[in-house]
Amino acid sequence: MSADAGGARHERLHATGGSDAVRAAVAALRQRGQRVTTPRRVVLEVLAGHPDHLTADEVAGMIEGGEVHRATVYRTLEMLAAAGVVSQRQTPGGAARYHLAATGQGREHLHGYCRRCGDVVVLPSDALTEVVPRVRAATGFRLDVAQSTLVGLCARCAPPAKPGGWRPAG
Repeated sequence: MSADAGGARHERLHATGGSDAVRAAVAALRQRGQRVTTPRRVVLEVLAGHPDHLTADEVAGMIEGGEVHRATVYRTLEMLAAAGVVSQRQTPGGAARYHLAATGQGREHLHGYCRRCGDVVVLPSDALTEVVPRVRAATGFRLDVAQSTLVGLCARCAPPAKPGGWRPAG
């Protein structure tokens, strides 16, 4: 899949599921014993309405009429990331970027971040299924897959595969 096709697919995953995604995120918060406050709901609605990975400043700028103070947006995003409802990605030399991890039924996915061009590519939600138990068995570390962004090179930026080189299993 080309990086452009991945980006278009990513937009489709989020474009039609805004209210489903907010409901899924609210349910995830409540399941974790968190309150659903007005600022939390407003931030979730902004994230659900945008397929892009947004900075806290971008989220704050999209909230109409200063309904939520900028400092509250920052604290809310940090809390939502800690709760696993929002994924947080730190880019080299840039601000943290946030994205709704709870996207609604049938829209689950992971992200691949191209370290060369910065594109975000949709990865299958089960891409790490076999890795999670292996990592836990070997190290005791419990991966939070919903918070995972894999870093590498997109199809446009990656050099062509060499004959006889490494190939994924399957």
